[in-house]
Amino acid sequence: MTKNDSDEQSRPLKFGFALAPDFTLMAFSGFIEALRQAADVGDLSRPIWCSWTVMSHDLTPIKASCGLEVKPWETYRDPAEFDYVILVGGLVKSLENVPKELVNYLSLAVREGVTIIGLCTASYILAQSGFLKGRRCCLHWYHFQDFQERFPNVAPVMDELFIEDKGVITSPGGTASIDLALYLVARHFGDDRVVKVLRHLVLDWSRPMNHSQVPYLGDSREMVDQRVRKASIFMERNLSIPLSTEQMAKEVGVSSRQLERLFVSSVKDSPAGYFRKLRLRRAHWLLHHSDTSITEIALECGFNNSSHFAKRYKDFFGRSPSQSRETENGGKNRRGANLEPSV
Repeated sequence: MTKNDSDEQSRPLKFGFALAPDFTLMAFSGFIEALRQAADVGDLSRPIWCSWTVMSHDLTPIKASCGLEVKPWETYRDPAEFDYVILVGGLVKSLENVPKELVNYLSLAVREGVTIIGLCTASYILAQSGFLKGRRCCLHWYHFQDFQERFPNVAPVMDELFIEDKGVITSPGGTASIDLALYLVARHFGDDRVVKVLRHLVLDWSRPMNHSQVPYLGDSREMVDQRVRKASIFMERNLSIPLSTEQMAKEVGVSSRQLERLFVSSVKDSPAGYFRKLRLRRAHWLLHHSDTSITEIALECGFNNSSHFAKRYKDFFGRSPSQSRETENGGKNRRGANLEPSV
């Protein structure tokens, strides 16, 4: 429900940010920029509907993973003054350096019933501190396996943009932080504020919380079934392993026969056929954007040997791997090209 302007101006929505060492700048800046655009009309940046602050136990600048530094505006204040306390995580290797004062502040916020938001790898900190017990959390697909191994008693989800569960909201970070901010803007102020942010940030739309994190996977736009999406992500993370349909089905929690039906209905292909296409498209990208030998590419993409790979590749692309590399690259490989694979 949209509040009237006088109510909003008398009590802006308040956000308190806390930054972990080597936090990711995109998660932080994307969220805060969405708030800035939602907080005022035009581009005046007045904190009318939203206000925010950046806090720490001292005022020492905190370095982001990209090297830029953010100086906290103030030391920790009573978390009850905020509607949301936001923790921004970053590099996993730096999580052991999280100040105890930060964890203590989160504990105080939880005790006072303030909603906690964890961006990027903040889920690691929340899980380590016991705040995710009995809760689901949304994790970046890249960190999923590592997180599961560290915290087997937490239920992570890797194919959504954010999750809200019992007063804790988690997001994998990146541009998903903008979607989460817009979700909160819509909740408190209505869709008109969201439209304003989208226009000013030159965004097409606000993605829903269950939107896939990996939309570049093959035919993922047609993957409305979450089980098919989960199987597809499992394939993407294991391209070098010749997975069987039985293994995929076990990962998803269905029978092999049911998984076959789900894939045929969703992407008009079998799980094995779809997985082979992913591997071949990955191999295609490696041929054109690396100096890796064809034999090494075959093994990296889960083929037993180069001859088997060459046959499958020619059947799919209409030319052999060596012909493809020569024709499209003019005989020269572009090592380190900053391009994504077609999958």
